[in-house]
Amino acid sequence: MVKKIILSAFLGFSALFASAQQDTLISATGDVIIGEIKSLSKNVLSFDTDYADSEFKVDWKEVKGLESGRAVVVFLTEGRKYTGYLKYDEADDKVKITSGGLEVKVDLSEIVKINTTNDKFKDKIYISIDAGYSYTKANNLSQLSMTGRVKYTETNWNLGGGVNNVSTSQDEVGTTKRLEANVDFNRDIYGHAYAFAGMEFLSSSEQNLDLRTTSKLGVGYYFIRENGLYLQGGLGLANAHEQYAAPDNTSKNSFEGLMGFEFDAYDTGDLSFRLKSTAYPSFSNSGRWRINSEVSAKWDLPLDFYIKASFVHNFDSKPQIENVDKGDYVFQTSIGWEWD
Repeated sequence: MVKKIILSAFLGFSALFASAQQDTLISATGDVIIGEIKSLSKNVLSFDTDYADSEFKVDWKEVKGLESGRAVVVFLTEGRKYTGYLKYDEADDKVKITSGGLEVKVDLSEIVKINTTNDKFKDKIYISIDAGYSYTKANNLSQLSMTGRVKYTETNWNLGGGVNNVSTSQDEVGTTKRLEANVDFNRDIYGHAYAFAGMEFLSSSEQNLDLRTTSKLGVGYYFIRENGLYLQGGLGLANAHEQYAAPDNTSKNSFEGLMGFEFDAYDTGDLSFRLKSTAYPSFSNSGRWRINSEVSAKWDLPLDFYIKASFVHNFDSKPQIENVDKGDYVFQTSIGWEWD
């Protein structure tokens, strides 16, 4: 009796393991690999096998065909989304998506993202941490920067946050500090459209700003959503509460509009590029515009390390206190690590 129970349990676990390893990857060279689809994101397919210590990371252009033995969530370039099974049709070199009673054939180039329906929590988390340091002996100038980012992604929504801290010290000048942080929530609405909400925080000794808290809400749209690049834009409303440091010690509030865009390009080998800019025209202070911009380039290294260069600029056409610079910017070079 005990032997039968052990044998039944063994067969059950074997069947469970086999069902998790029944997806098929067909490479551009004709190799067939059996394993488990983990995800497709930013032109990279993550594929797990039982004979490798870690997941394969395969350039999407190197994939000829893909099949799934379980339902996956597939996002297409024109905004459509299906939850179903994948089957490679060698006759016309397309992938067939079976969703309920519906069958759709698409080119691999039309698929921009794949999520599985039973991911573990750790598979939905993205984390990146980087730091940089520079020192100039002539004027005893030193700068330390640290940046962190975390993101949690579900099928129809994602929640993320980040922080960027820069501290600079120099003889006869003193220490200047700049701390920027944000929390963002995005929810797919239909096709390429999505809704977003979030908060931004900025503290800058250069602008005598103790803390600016910006709450925002709006809608966005993916104008381009392809394997190699994203271009998205959005409109919304925002409210900025500003607390200035001594000697002003004043508090200001501004009701604003929001217009922004973001461009991401990552189909360039190990190099990825990002440009983001958001403008806040004030409704309560006529003629005032705030513009936050960021440009960054990242070069991937082995073992999930990377080198990054970034430029962040904050502009305020009408600062709420006198004798304050309209702009504050920082240029950073850093080395970091990411878990995706």
